[in-house]
Amino acid sequence: MLTLRTLAGPLIDLLAGRIAWERVQPDPRAFEDLCDNVIDLSRMFTRRRDELERNYLLEGRLLQAYLAYFFPVNLAKVQALLDELPNDSADGQPTTRPVRVLDVGGGPGTGALAALDWVRQKAVQKRALEAVVVDHAGPALKQAEALWRAYTGAAGIVNARLRCIRADVERPSWLASLPPSPYDVIIVANTLNELFLQSPDPTERRGKLIGMLLERLHPTGALIIMEPALRDVARNLHMVRDAVVAQRNCTVYSPCLHEDSCPALFKVEDWCHEERPWRPPPWIVAIDEVVGFIKDALKFSYVILRRDGRTIVPRDAAAFRVVSELRVMKGDIRAWLCSEQGRSDIGRLDRDRSDFNQGLDAWHRGAIVRLTNVEWKPERKTGLHTGRVRKTSGAEVIRPVDG
Repeated sequence: MLTLRTLAGPLIDLLAGRIAWERVQPDPRAFEDLCDNVIDLSRMFTRRRDELERNYLLEGRLLQAYLAYFFPVNLAKVQALLDELPNDSADGQPTTRPVRVLDVGGGPGTGALAALDWVRQKAVQKRALEAVVVDHAGPALKQAEALWRAYTGAAGIVNARLRCIRADVERPSWLASLPPSPYDVIIVANTLNELFLQSPDPTERRGKLIGMLLERLHPTGALIIMEPALRDVARNLHMVRDAVVAQRNCTVYSPCLHEDSCPALFKVEDWCHEERPWRPPPWIVAIDEVVGFIKDALKFSYVILRRDGRTIVPRDAAAFRVVSELRVMKGDIRAWLCSEQGRSDIGRLDRDRSDFNQGLDAWHRGAIVRLTNVEWKPERKTGLHTGRVRKTSGAEVIRPVDG
């Protein structure tokens, strides 16, 4: 049973106050306007993506809708990825220096506030936090500063600092305005897909930006890139991942278990995304009931890059990541897996269930599993592999998504 993710109480209280939920909720007109603005933003993010060059965070009504609906969701997604990072230093030695976070294209400071709350909850050696948020929208940065002040004030945090930099991240000159210190965590959340839209080769430009950010990453730090769970957007992220890894100045920490080309790019209809169960705040539930959305899960695509070679699990030819839900059919159960071998369709007949392979019943999207004694059958036409888990096969979960 996977754990339902939820925002911490202080964050829920802060966000509810920021959107004036106690005043909006009983006011039918104000709530209707909020729902209409959420719909407008959602259409822009999904169906009308040609409008993404429009500075939606500069429009007051859309910024308020973003804070009410998309900000809490994206914040929870970032925290899910922060939870994947190692909870110790690379050499196992304690450190007292501040945790430094860079939130690129962070708007109202989604990544920075997620990291602040995460550090508070995890109590990482009681270390101070220094965060930098970079965005082109001045009103969004003002919201970031206000949210930071309100949270640190309510939580009594005195060892956290925030710096906001207004800049166009498509222009490399903004990097010169950054503090010189390397960063422990660099977050690029829902930003990459909105950059370089007019470039003849967006993948190349995005890859160069990630390469420049890697140069500012602490040797034991992590660069988190998160994108919406849309097929074309996810595939673009897969291509950027391949381009960056090909430069051999970093390795993939997660979700991939290898540095080979992304197998999801083999077929045009394939793509890779995550889905994590969560419990949304009450106002998101209320908005969903009106607009017809369902935000009962956190859906996103991502990659975490590092320079120290650390990986979420040790590299192992027998390790696979589950990249689909379990498909329960008559007399059979199947799932898509990804590994250095590519994408594989693995199944187990009900009659072959045994004590050795019963772990397959707990597989879920994003879990890392180990397979042994599987009966493989290569598919020559597709380049994919199919596999049969037999009674003597092993099929254990070595890392669930909430592990």
